[in-house]
Amino acid sequence: MIRKKIAVFLSLSSVFLSLHAEGESDIAADKKPVGIDFFTRVYSISNLKEKDGNIFFILGKPDRETDTYPRDLYQLVDGQAIRLTRSGNVSDYFFWEDDLVFRHIGDPKDREKVRRGEPLTVFQKLSPTGFQESAEWLRLPFFAGQILWIDKEHFFYTSSYDHHFQLLLKESNGDVREARKKREENKRFRVFDEYPFWINGRGDISGLRTHLYYYDRGKRTLLTDTLGSSSGFELSPDRKTLIYTDREAYYGKAPGGAGRLIALDVETLTKKEIQLPEKSTGGGVQFLNSDEILLTVRSAGPQKGKDLSGICRLHLKTGELTRIYDGKLYSVGNSIGSDIGGGGGAKITSDGEGIRFVTTHIDHAPLIHVSYGDAKVTFLTKAGATIQEYLPYKDGFLAVAQVEQQGSEICFIDRNGSLSPLSSVNKPVFDAHHVVKPVEVTFVNEDGRTLNGFVLPPVNRQKGKKYPGILDIHGGPRSAYGTVFFHEMQYWASQGYAVLFTNPTGSTGRGVEFTDIKGKWGAVDYRDLMAFVDAALQQIDFIDGNRLGVTGGSYGGFMTNWIIGHTDRFKAAASQRGMSSWFSVAIGGNAHDYAFSNIGTDAWTNSDLFWEQSPLKYADRVKTPTLFIHTEEDYTAPMWEGIQMYSALRYFNVPARMVLFKDENHSLSRSGKPVNRIKRLAEITGWFDTWLKQ
Repeated sequence: MIRKKIAVFLSLSSVFLSLHAEGESDIAADKKPVGIDFFTRVYSISNLKEKDGNIFFILGKPDRETDTYPRDLYQLVDGQAIRLTRSGNVSDYFFWEDDLVFRHIGDPKDREKVRRGEPLTVFQKLSPTGFQESAEWLRLPFFAGQILWIDKEHFFYTSSYDHHFQLLLKESNGDVREARKKREENKRFRVFDEYPFWINGRGDISGLRTHLYYYDRGKRTLLTDTLGSSSGFELSPDRKTLIYTDREAYYGKAPGGAGRLIALDVETLTKKEIQLPEKSTGGGVQFLNSDEILLTVRSAGPQKGKDLSGICRLHLKTGELTRIYDGKLYSVGNSIGSDIGGGGGAKITSDGEGIRFVTTHIDHAPLIHVSYGDAKVTFLTKAGATIQEYLPYKDGFLAVAQVEQQGSEICFIDRNGSLSPLSSVNKPVFDAHHVVKPVEVTFVNEDGRTLNGFVLPPVNRQKGKKYPGILDIHGGPRSAYGTVFFHEMQYWASQGYAVLFTNPTGSTGRGVEFTDIKGKWGAVDYRDLMAFVDAALQQIDFIDGNRLGVTGGSYGGFMTNWIIGHTDRFKAAASQRGMSSWFSVAIGGNAHDYAFSNIGTDAWTNSDLFWEQSPLKYADRVKTPTLFIHTEEDYTAPMWEGIQMYSALRYFNVPARMVLFKDENHSLSRSGKPVNRIKRLAEITGWFDTWLKQ
């Protein structure tokens, strides 16, 4: 029977892409099913800005033909998104007097120079007369990363420093062309001589630093030590003070901690370290005004004086530090997961009476206000809205938001917290498809806390009929599922599955204490997940408890690996980019600090605990047929994490399949190449079809 099912799956997988991509037949009279490539029709909205009542933003959409994510600048005019650029690679823009300025190298000769490695940065501008034609605004003979403008002739900028290339340059007696030639030859191998040596999304970082420069009418001044690095740059409104984080120079092992917070005088370029309480670090700096900054203070140990950890305001001249809010219940940022764009919302603004920011609250991301003095929290948006970006506008706010099972739109938030859509870039495609609404499930966990989760019903389900279910576990664990649209879940619902999802202990949205599962991965969170599944089977009558599958990515992949070693209730599993051993993640995966912060020890101090909390230890108990999805350039949960579990299951004669994507990293399911994202979803769905439907 097992061999027959594997043969069926292998046969199905070869035609799965074409079958599911074509899934356009109407389910209801006027609705189409959510197909496997539905995400390629959904726009993402970002970089929302306003000037003189005019609304601008960047609009992007996955392109299946080019296998890329083109993005361009748009203006919202009478509810319509008017395209202003056609380069397909606009990532940011800013206002300069009456012009819109954005980064773009348009000349083919310039693009060829850059391709050969020649340093060049070019900015284009759009004039205010209709924004139809762009013209070159500024050309710089060097690579500029982030730029903070004083004026067009004076600005700060960042640039990447490559220590290994500098050594090649020295070997070549300063001949840049010769050094570049040697660098190309050296691409046949990889050199690591530092720790950390790689990072997800960037690849090898051994020898790389981010330098800060000051540009003064053609003259460039390095403000960072050669082997030092800087980040987190913020310029004051009066453009007289630059705040940034400085990490001391090193070679070999990077120093721990967040680095020193530096205030730099723009006129004299003199630096002054911002003093914080002992054992504290600061980050997330934003200027409240030219003399005060907002920052998040984190304590790394007991404080001698008053505990000031949380969101604080610091007066730059007096050094007075005042806590506004401790952040224990509501943290800054939207961590509600979605595979059609989401997250963000880390901006803090002030109205004179307090601060405003987006937070994660249970299963949505509202905008809240925290008063100065008494830290009173007021919700500025109604339940159900998940805010991705916002900015003050007229007598309310402009926002990019997802509401229920819809795509992102630009909305206006009024004084009552109601959202009114101003755009409709995604509404037509969502209105044309059969999107199901989640059904809420409540349960009580072992700590006596009432939690909730959701079940997406199968599309066009028939009364009295039972359907296979898929438990989908989010990443993190400091993340959360919400009531917003999630493509993979809606696709499975369109294929006849009930999809179960919840936020177990360890998730964000219920305060700092709830997120703390240090040293307890696979314990209380596992029991929460099983309690949720039990409650869903009791409260929802259309789920077939004998045909359940489980999947998840990152932390969800870890939990999938853990679950199959601790219960046989699931008939199939799909583990995605999940960890299998804390030993190989920490020692072989460049993540000692990550392991220590989540386990509470290292492999040498308490190797027993490392092994106890590793899913690989329990692989000899697994009976569940399992698919493993990993990527070759995943440096968060490296590919050997999946290979180890796959190899173990095969050793114990458990049906298993491994799909390893090339040229992809840990973010495959959210920002991987569109064609690979489709293939990934086809593999998972085909695996569940084989074991839950055959």
